[in-house]
Amino acid sequence: MKKIISILLLSIAFAACDKVYINGDLDGMWRLESVVYPDSTSTPDQIFYSFQRHLVQVSRHDGTELPKRFLGNLDYKGATLSMSNFHSFPLEKYPATTEMLREFHLYSDSTTFNVVTLNEERLILENGERIYTLRKW
Repeated sequence: MKKIISILLLSIAFAACDKVYINGDLDGMWRLESVVYPDSTSTPDQIFYSFQRHLVQVSRHDGTELPKRFLGNLDYKGATLSMSNFHSFPLEKYPATTEMLREFHLYSDSTTFNVVTLNEERLILENGERIYTLRKW
């Protein structure tokens, strides 16, 4: 009987330590591989999108200086993903401008995407004229 109770308690302890991702496969860090525009394709270098709970972070790591980072709100519902209200990181009193976000291929402080593909390795987002391809980092 003691063995059964011990095994049961141990099982409960391991189950309680399980990570809970509210966004499923979306949560984590993604490297931006390409952005397809109507007339061209861009292959950015060292740009990352990180999703966790209700936050999104966009960052650029070029190795020569501290990474550039912006934090924003994330709203993910099924086939729609919205990012908005970006601020510089560490958090400053001023919001990110559209000019600042262009470096990350974002052209508005409030952007909504259709989720075309989402699995453990690949994320493809579509926003009107642009298609973003990201790979899990």
